Amino acid sequence: MPSASPTTSEPLPVLTAETTQRLTARWFALLAVLMAGLAIGGRGFAYIGLPPLIISEIMLALGAMTFLIQPRWRETLSQPLALMILLMLGWALMRTLPYLGQWKLDAIRDFMLLGYMATALMVAAVVMSQPQLLPWLLSKYQLFAKVFLCVMPPLWLIDQAISDDAMPTWPWADHVGIITLKPGDMPVHLGGIAALSIVGLFRGKSIVWTLLLCVLLGVAGAVSRGGLMAFSLAFGMAFLMRPRSAWATRLAIIMTVVVTLAAVSDVSVQVPGRSREFSAQQLLLNVVTIFDDGEAAGDLDDTKTWRLEWWETIYDYTIFGEYFWTGKGFGVNLASDDGFQVFLVSESLRSPHNGHLNVLARAGVPGFVLWCSILAVWCWTLLSAYLQARQRGDTNWAMFFVLLVAYWTALTFNAAVDVYFEGPMGGVWFWAVTGLGFSAAWVYRHHPEVMNVPHAWPRETTEDD
Repeated sequence: MPSASPTTSEPLPVLTAETTQRLTARWFALLAVLMAGLAIGGRGFAYIGLPPLIISEIMLALGAMTFLIQPRWRETLSQPLALMILLMLGWALMRTLPYLGQWKLDAIRDFMLLGYMATALMVAAVVMSQPQLLPWLLSKYQLFAKVFLCVMPPLWLIDQAISDDAMPTWPWADHVGIITLKPGDMPVHLGGIAALSIVGLFRGKSIVWTLLLCVLLGVAGAVSRGGLMAFSLAFGMAFLMRPRSAWATRLAIIMTVVVTLAAVSDVSVQVPGRSREFSAQQLLLNVVTIFDDGEAAGDLDDTKTWRLEWWETIYDYTIFGEYFWTGKGFGVNLASDDGFQVFLVSESLRSPHNGHLNVLARAGVPGFVLWCSILAVWCWTLLSAYLQARQRGDTNWAMFFVLLVAYWTALTFNAAVDVYFEGPMGGVWFWAVTGLGFSAAWVYRHHPEVMNVPHAWPRETTEDD
């Protein structure tokens, strides 16, 4: 019998450049939808998914595959900030793997404090490979700003009017309401929208937009000191980097007049389910009590001393104690182990309401130094790019860097006073902005022409506008 001819193996399919671009654009668009949903829907939106995988983890898995098909993924990893992020992720894994057997899913949940850092690498690889996505994203953020200002007032009213027990929950997470909003998160995005206006991309010619922003800020600011401060930092940073913004001046005047009139007329509205009320005096008191302890603060300072004592404890057992090199690792319930648990039955509190000190407590001083270095290098990279753009007269790029720095500042501060980076509402947003920032600086060096498009910049932005 004649011998059978040897079978020839079929070559593995190779993605064409067109297919890669199409898949990348789709993932990038889905990421934008995810971020918008997390900002608007909060924790309720974050629990959409197929348990045990929820929407943010699914997007991370898709993002990892998208990262590997990017033409510039190797160049992305060669960037100094990307290398530091990889070192930080490696250190976090070393402080997680030994505790998987003991703490199981808790160790994985705690690891996500740093696990969301992978989002920065994915976003950076996509932007460096397809720089034209930057102006596209900017135009979509302008749409998000309008949707956010329109949708948040009714959602906030629903969240406040319906008690936690009466709020419908997800079938796979009966402890999470479909609408679950945190008052400290909303001012972060309001700060981003204000920065967008200051740089000239959301002019808010209609008084409606400005009033909606003021109302939302007032309502959230009466409940959250940290959120109010996060907005102020974003607004202040954008104003300092573009001090001749007429819109910023008008907004400051409007807010001052509104608060003054409200204070004179003694306008107040009881916040449902809370001992405090919304009033002009409450807003002023929130600002004052960020820096000053006093009996007049009432329930505003109920947790301030508790937090400071816990943070001091973390300093003691890391910087000055036995956990200097290793931290306590990812998996242990810090609140219970440190003696600051407030939910004695469920032990649901796990983090010290400060993402930066959470890193110190779990990763030790080496991990904390890496963490601070990442933040410092990002700031230096973006501020350097901003100054260079100003010197060259590249106004579009300079204003884009202002927006990123202002947003990043608000996100960073909010994480210092709340449990924020530990979940996707803060983690995905922060690391997406981080990746967007250092990749945008790279794009500016290599492809500065991508920002000269009319749909991203509807009209030329001038310094005295």
